[in-house]
Amino acid sequence: MEFFGAIAERYDSLAQRGMPRYGEMLGALVDVTPDRAAVVLELGCGTGALTVRLSARYPGAKLLAVDGAREMVALAQKRLRQATIRRTTDVSFEVRRFEEFELRPQTYDLIASNMSLHHIEDKAPFYARLHTALKPGGLFAFGDELTAALPHVEEVHWNGWLEFARQPDHLTEREISEIISHVEEEHYETLPDQLTLLKSVGFVGIDCTWRYLNYAVFVASA
Repeated sequence: MEFFGAIAERYDSLAQRGMPRYGEMLGALVDVTPDRAAVVLELGCGTGALTVRLSARYPGAKLLAVDGAREMVALAQKRLRQATIRRTTDVSFEVRRFEEFELRPQTYDLIASNMSLHHIEDKAPFYARLHTALKPGGLFAFGDELTAALPHVEEVHWNGWLEFARQPDHLTEREISEIISHVEEEHYETLPDQLTLLKSVGFVGIDCTWRYLNYAVFVASA
């Protein structure tokens, strides 16, 4: 979590300058969440970009946002306070690595996450815990980075990202190097493998609803 604590103040800027269609991805993720949800869990809330959208979408709900970086949570809380939405949603935050967060069975109507699950190396046991934590018919919706199933496709996607990152007023070469060094420590799945992992632990209605380069949005029902 030290990496994210160190870049917390720069994270939103890095996301906007370094992630193609970042806002579109967030919108696509929210679009596939259910119309109603009374109890919502967000994993890896970061600076609160998704938190604010979920709070606006589910007035009156209980929303718990979890992140391992205290600095990120502080920014998410500030972002929520400044958001021009009716604050009828009961939002709470917890500073904890979400891999270590206690998930009670059949508790949540929705579990959502964006750009966080690639931190988990062994995803199947974690997905199984999420499946158990959802109420019957509850939804798991998340956006994340992928790796391509074929090397030449991965090269196309990687070069597409570099082209975006190197546009004027986007990332500096130092920032690109910083991101690349961090990426090498993460754990990315192919799209087919993500679908297989979700199915293997009991999820149904599994779909990839949006994709651009190595970014994708998934949805699955318990």
